[in-house]
Amino acid sequence: MKRILLPVLLAALFADSTAFAWEASKVSSVEHSTFYRDGQAIKGRTGLNGDSYSQNLFNGNFKDYQYQNTAGAYIVVDLDDTFANGCYVTDVFLGHAGTERYSLYYSEDGSTWTAVAENLMAGGTRTFSIEAVAKKVKYVWVTATTWVQSLAEIEVWGVDPSEVECLHPNRTDWEPVPGTANCTDYGIDQRQCTNCGKFFHRESLSEFPLGHEYETVLTERGTSLSFGKGSNVCSRCNDAVIFDEPRDLTTLGGVYMEGVVQFTAATVSSVCRPDWGCGGADKLMDGTWTVAYNIDWLANSLDHRDEYAQFDFATAIDLTSVDISVLNHDQIVEFYSVEGGEEILVGDWAVEKDATSGAAAYQRKMVEFRGVSLSTLRIRIQDSIGYSGWWGGPCMTICECHPYGTVNGAGKSAAVRTRIIID
Repeated sequence: MKRILLPVLLAALFADSTAFAWEASKVSSVEHSTFYRDGQAIKGRTGLNGDSYSQNLFNGNFKDYQYQNTAGAYIVVDLDDTFANGCYVTDVFLGHAGTERYSLYYSEDGSTWTAVAENLMAGGTRTFSIEAVAKKVKYVWVTATTWVQSLAEIEVWGVDPSEVECLHPNRTDWEPVPGTANCTDYGIDQRQCTNCGKFFHRESLSEFPLGHEYETVLTERGTSLSFGKGSNVCSRCNDAVIFDEPRDLTTLGGVYMEGVVQFTAATVSSVCRPDWGCGGADKLMDGTWTVAYNIDWLANSLDHRDEYAQFDFATAIDLTSVDISVLNHDQIVEFYSVEGGEEILVGDWAVEKDATSGAAAYQRKMVEFRGVSLSTLRIRIQDSIGYSGWWGGPCMTICECHPYGTVNGAGKSAAVRTRIIID
């Protein structure tokens, strides 16, 4: 049965009454693929992240995102290994993290490439409609800025061209169908074969998910002594994020991925030597609080004004605390709210070196906040020492960082001090 990954709504909106006797099937496999890096063909293994890398791209798991750090590297699925005259390719399905850019192509003659999508960063499981006879399909890593997860799976579906009633040699250009995007799903593009009249549909390359439109539902206001309760409810789809107590906001999202709707999205200003495995935004919340170049976020420099880590939230929340660990030496960690491009300092932590010694020396603290509402948290560090090693440096470093928050109005209010003068 042909794999269907578009929303069920698509079939209802664009049902095609034409009956076809054939069914597409999966025609891609690791045995019929070749990985290329720096212009060199590597068949049967990749030399990247262990020899299982290429196998994992064809194991049916669209979420086991693999690591790859060479821009311009690509993988070719050789359909002419199985189909002497090419395969009628219906769709290509990709599982992609959305943190790096990629392009997808097919070739009718095995050497000339036709672009399906170029320079995309969209994450999630994507469906690309091909509907053409092809001998090869090629996926290209356009960027590979760090040892971060990118491609998880590439599936090519097709059938022998002799079984297809119409090969659709003439088709209109793709056009978006208005109103088909929703909170979490891409819109739909369509085009038509001018020979047989059949319509084709795909997830749009330009109509991105709308994101949730959250409204605050406060059921119990916070006081100076206790947290309140409430939820954020989307006015369009009723998706609800419930806050019966302050929550670790990193559990409601992760690293920013284009096209992936998350309550929390983390980014960083830069990464020091990403090609050597130095950590990016993913290392802010990987659960390791100690010190090492490959488990911490390392910036390019110590520049207090250029470097920062940032958490964007889908709506305004009350920040209740930040659980954070940094290097064990004198420095100042600053916490800012960012609204309309303006930074407002909402708290800081003056770190003083203690007696802890060793290369993995760090300090961890739960920094508390009261009366702080924000939708973007930015963290900067004033540090004249930083972290240095064989990779370079000195670098601004955060070992781990987990902001906690609750619905707007449910945080502890700032204590009000009143002076009473008695005559």
